Amino acid sequence: MSGDAEQAREAAHRILQERRFHETELPRPLRRPLEWLGDRLGHFLGRVIDKLPGGDFVGWLLLAALVLALAAFVGTRLALRRGPGAPRLGGGGTRGATPPDAASLEREADAAERAGELERALRLRFRAGVLRLAERRVLDDPASVTTRSLVRRLRSEEFELAARSFDEVVYGRREPTEDDARIVRDAWRVVLAR
Repeated sequence: MSGDAEQAREAAHRILQERRFHETELPRPLRRPLEWLGDRLGHFLGRVIDKLPGGDFVGWLLLAALVLALAAFVGTRLALRRGPGAPRLGGGGTRGATPPDAASLEREADAAERAGELERALRLRFRAGVLRLAERRVLDDPASVTTRSLVRRLRSEEFELAARSFDEVVYGRREPTEDDARIVRDAWRVVLAR
């Protein structure tokens, strides 16, 4: 019986020596530079904190306040860049360029319609209409409005038909017709006349 126990111990020992039961040492190419930087930074911060009245508590409190102020600054900058008032990139524009106004978009839509570029005309006319609604303070954030939310907000049968045509052409990839252009143009006239 002791022979069986000894064989079992040896088998267990062999199994536990297999690679799968040991940690794999991964390469850490930045380990030494980061340790060096951590030592220097820790030593520097330790000397600064020691000189502060109040010692460690005040030092760490100031460091935490500095980190929070930096995070608030970065967060505010990001929020301002992405907020509703931020300039948007669109239509091949560049950051800082003035966005197109509704009147110029409507002129472009008319020209596109005359040139037979009906899908482009629909898109431009919708952008112009949304900008007009934003100018009249009907919309808070024109950049994030959807056709469905416009249908709910405007409650117009003409606009609901125009929105359906727009969605079928732009998102459903249906070939636009002259009727689509007319329906959208007329619906925006009705909506904006109110």
